[in-house]
Amino acid sequence: MLSRFMRTTLLLLACLVLSQVSLWSQDFRGTISGKVTDSNGYAIPDADVAIHSQQDAGTQTIKTDENGIYKVPFLNSGNYDITVTKSGFNVAKSVNVVVSLAQTTQVDLTLSPAGLNQEVVVSAAPELIDTQSSDRGMTIEHTRVENAPLQGQNIFAQAWSAPGVAVTSGAQRLRPFDTAGSTNMSINGSQPGGNQVLVDGTSALSQSSTVAYVPPVSATEEFRVQTSVYDAQYGWTSGGVVNVVTKSGTNRFHGSAYEMLQNTVLNANTYNSNYTGQPRGASHINTFGGSIGGPILKNRIFGFFAYEELRQFIPDPFTTSVPTALERSGDFSQSYYGTDGSGKKLLRTIYNPYTTRLDPVTKKYVRDPFPGNVIPKSMMSQVAQNVLAGLPTGNVPGNSVTNLNNLVNGPGSRKFSDLFANWVVRGDYVISPETRLFARYSRNKLTEARGFIYSTTNTVNPFDTTKNSQYNRENHNATLQFTHVINAKMTFDLRAGFERFLLRNGAFQGLKYGLPKLGFSDTFAGQVPDNIPVMNMAGYGGAGAQPQGVSPISQGNAFQGLLYMQQGRHTLRMGGEVYLNRVYSIDPGFSSGNFTFNTIFTGSDPNAANSFSGSSIASFLLGAPQSGYVDVNTSSARQQMLNSLFIQDDIHISDRLTMNAGLRWDVMTPLTDRHNALARGFDYNAASPLSVPGLTLKGGLIYAGVNGVPRGIFNPDWNNFGPRVGAAYRVNDKTVVRGGYGLVYSQTFDDPGNAPGFSQQTAMVTSVVTGIPLNTLDNPFPNGIQKPVGAALGLSANLGQNLTFADPNRRVPWTQQYSVEVQREMPGQMLFTLGYVGSHTAGLEVTRSINEVSASDLAKGTAYLSASVQNPFAGLLPGTSLNAATVQRRQLLRPYPQFLTISRMAESSGGSTYNGMQALLQKRMSNGASATLSYTYSKTLGETSFANAQDANPEKVVAAWDVAHSIQINAVYNLPFGRGQQWGSNSPVVVRALISGWRVSGLARIQSGMPLTTPTGVIPTGASAKLGNPTLTRWFDTCTRLSTGALQNCQPGESPVWATRPSDTLQTWSTRLSYVRNPPIRNLDASIMQVTPIREGFTFTLRADFLNLTNTPQWYKGPVTDATNSNFGAIAGTTDQSNLPRVIQIVGKFNF
Repeated sequence: MLSRFMRTTLLLLACLVLSQVSLWSQDFRGTISGKVTDSNGYAIPDADVAIHSQQDAGTQTIKTDENGIYKVPFLNSGNYDITVTKSGFNVAKSVNVVVSLAQTTQVDLTLSPAGLNQEVVVSAAPELIDTQSSDRGMTIEHTRVENAPLQGQNIFAQAWSAPGVAVTSGAQRLRPFDTAGSTNMSINGSQPGGNQVLVDGTSALSQSSTVAYVPPVSATEEFRVQTSVYDAQYGWTSGGVVNVVTKSGTNRFHGSAYEMLQNTVLNANTYNSNYTGQPRGASHINTFGGSIGGPILKNRIFGFFAYEELRQFIPDPFTTSVPTALERSGDFSQSYYGTDGSGKKLLRTIYNPYTTRLDPVTKKYVRDPFPGNVIPKSMMSQVAQNVLAGLPTGNVPGNSVTNLNNLVNGPGSRKFSDLFANWVVRGDYVISPETRLFARYSRNKLTEARGFIYSTTNTVNPFDTTKNSQYNRENHNATLQFTHVINAKMTFDLRAGFERFLLRNGAFQGLKYGLPKLGFSDTFAGQVPDNIPVMNMAGYGGAGAQPQGVSPISQGNAFQGLLYMQQGRHTLRMGGEVYLNRVYSIDPGFSSGNFTFNTIFTGSDPNAANSFSGSSIASFLLGAPQSGYVDVNTSSARQQMLNSLFIQDDIHISDRLTMNAGLRWDVMTPLTDRHNALARGFDYNAASPLSVPGLTLKGGLIYAGVNGVPRGIFNPDWNNFGPRVGAAYRVNDKTVVRGGYGLVYSQTFDDPGNAPGFSQQTAMVTSVVTGIPLNTLDNPFPNGIQKPVGAALGLSANLGQNLTFADPNRRVPWTQQYSVEVQREMPGQMLFTLGYVGSHTAGLEVTRSINEVSASDLAKGTAYLSASVQNPFAGLLPGTSLNAATVQRRQLLRPYPQFLTISRMAESSGGSTYNGMQALLQKRMSNGASATLSYTYSKTLGETSFANAQDANPEKVVAAWDVAHSIQINAVYNLPFGRGQQWGSNSPVVVRALISGWRVSGLARIQSGMPLTTPTGVIPTGASAKLGNPTLTRWFDTCTRLSTGALQNCQPGESPVWATRPSDTLQTWSTRLSYVRNPPIRNLDASIMQVTPIREGFTFTLRADFLNLTNTPQWYKGPVTDATNSNFGAIAGTTDQSNLPRVIQIVGKFNF
């Protein structure tokens, strides 16, 4: 029977998990364990084991159990000293024991009888082999973290070095704010982006599964990739867990200050620029920062602070057109469109749209030109005059005839700029030897400005058209952790985490300008935000930009409680966690209007544009847009919770065998919206409110939170139990066999977007009589602006249009992970691991189109399906394509003919399978070298899309992210020259200074290309598409037989590999060509540096990083697979390379 304390603790944990406290965090700290024996190998129980931290001088003391075993959890990464005492025995010590994040360090000690020796001190590294758990992964220790040549100083690029990790798409820049590039990887066949990322145990992911927060390298202590998850404490991932631990303060002050520089003159040109003869683009990046840590109160309170700032400036060239001074005044007497054969300029005639009439003779519409080609001021829009007065004048002559292209970027123009600040503050408090507290808060912010054409470095023009300035990404990430040792066998740990990611896009320059001041009517200004609307002018730069919105604000709040118990041979961990994910989105659209002006209203023909008459500027001056609209959008406020309970038992069965067993229960609550602005599925059998003779119409959208319908868009899934089991068997002192199995559930955030009716667009009525303007720019919506109707549409929502909804019966995706491997300790502090790794994922979400004609109807052919027939919906669905008098027959053969395409997303019918052989050679830092070399041979099959909408199940093919071969090297080496080294230690002072302190490091990656997607528009003939010597201009055999029988894209002697695909036929071939691969990926980043001592404890490092040292382009996107494209089969010239050309970065850094 459980003790009262245990019952109370378990009840408390359950209440925490099932409460509304928001949460997500998992433990990141390490453990020291071992066995204490006498000189004959017999266990010594009840010995005192003291674990002393070299970082903060704190000491934890426990006793060995009846089997002589001790285990101390929740230790921060760093170095520790272990002291063992027992009456009748001498003291034994092990010093400089290294503890790494999320790993157990095994340290066994032997006590000798008292009197033989006073003290036994061992300063040996702990075992390389892992005999304590079945989890798989790789740790990047502090030395390689600090010295790796990282693209953009993004620490998450270190994850690419682990076996089983495949990089699935290019990241041209991997700066700390390039969030998508940080997650473009698959771990053991997982879908890209399906991995968990933790910083100090707190999730660093946004709702879209991209990394929201990237800590500075100067603040990173250690980095680990956990590639298989057999510990029940970890979950909500389909692949692995990436774990980062930040630095903390110690009893000695330590820190750094650095400057990094990238400049155009040091960089190479891109492949395509060389290919097309273009010069190297300009770029300047400056990164600087520093860190400091130390004691605030010696032995008790420690602080650490790091700051990093990145500044990037790139020329932002533009060429645009603004009206001339005469045109702004309405005078078009010198506005020309071309020249005649003699070179005489031809006048562009401006017509008065209010004179439009039908010629009784020709039966065509005619107009009168404005006298003198001048628009009277009395006819001009006040808004247009005020706007044109605010636009800059041309700064170059422009075209000698048309005056177009008369504004270009000059010395005062704004550049494309990225300003990024990233800082971390952390405090550790040793309350007592048994109780500790630590808190960390991190924040970064990107401010990006680009696309300005009217503004200068000194002023911002409110009429500028830049669409994304200022563009902001802002992140807040925090962790608060409390650890208390209840007694020698029980420890309680409590952690809270907070993650907030804000993405702001749109333009700021026209905000709060004052619409009445511009000349807009009070009627219009009173219904819209006080922002300058968008005014598009064909052939010119226009004015105004979409106002700023926030999409999204992603916020995750996390809480975890964990109880650790040591009971005999059992080490128990039990606890729970809660994660509340909230996503807010403010997407105003064109909330103040979007108006388009062209030549139609001022041209000679009201029904067609021509080159010799009319002007968009003239139409603008009249306030006569061709079209216009205004958006009223409902903001969204989504919420979803992830709740978990787990128990894990690590069983020390014998000195040779350790078993790991656990169980985890995961519950994901259905997604809800504060305003119920979501659809909850589709009613397949409900009678449609649309009545059409001869048709029995069924089906319509179901709104969440209406008429008793649940607010959540999915049905709750309570059956997500994930067992975990593993074992580690020590064959001998240098060999261990490890294996495990785990069932892991994945997090998803399936947001189908606001349901129809929660956004409304009101179109401007610009004319009701052909060619004559009705409503004008000064008062564009005299009858008011429509508001969203919400769920009032019911089953009538989107009739005659496309429809998208999420499947309410979807399940949480689950992955079965399994592996078996052998680890062997090698000479030279090296560890070799070889094993089999597999995984199988089910319930992957796919999208199915449910409103397609049946296979039997499709077989009747295009002529039958495309034939025009009488439309029973004619006149019933205004504003849609189903309102015409006739319709194609295929539309009436759809299951729900009152709709167009209907997409059911989040259907749980997908899956994937991974099988791989993985090898890893690790060298722990010794003799100046630390390195890892990994190799993976694998195959991933995916079921993520349908070959045909009529198919029952997704197509099972080689996955788009399959990488068959992958090799990674991550190394750092201190050259053995100079001071204290093997060679040159006694050389003259000057020579010794020149040759001392040199260090090289590198990251190398080679992986095979991903499989080619079968080209569209054609069918395979059965001939092989693989070429013996593929080139970037013809990567695969493109020889195609057209429907006429003629050959196209063929080389002499080739037989057709493809044939034009007839329309309305089912696909019977594979979507993926596994035997034709995209180009392989090769990359080498290297650094060379010299570390020079300044005085004791102070060093200066001068470093050169060579990113993409060999200047090898990467082509993740692969060749063009559209058979109708003139570049069919080509790579070169069709897409930018996926990586940067060679970049040389110069770094100067002080350390103390």
